[in-house]
Amino acid sequence: MKQVLVVFHLHEGSELEAEKLVAAEPPFDLEAAGFARLAVYLTRREAIFVFEGEEPEWHEDALIDDFLRPALRDRLDEWRKLGDVQTWPAHPIFFWEASADE
Repeated sequence: MKQVLVVFHLHEGSELEAEKLVAAEPPFDLEAAGFARLAVYLTRREAIFVFEGEEPEWHEDALIDDFLRPALRDRLDEWRKLGDVQTWPAHPIFFWEASADE
């Protein structure tokens, strides 16, 4: 499974609004869009989205380019008001998982 990260570098004072956006239901069906998993991490200065799937960077690009999804476009506009965004594929350098026997 591959990952793509979307990181919003939050403007100072926008943490509470970011928390509200994270808590809101996604503006699209994640599974239908080709993702297997999504995690969102929120710090004082960043909102970090980790999309997982077989080719998540392609699915993420397709969503961003799909102007027929007004709910997604509106949500992205809300995020852009809170900070600057960066997107990049992430491939684990190290991964550890406990065995099922433990």
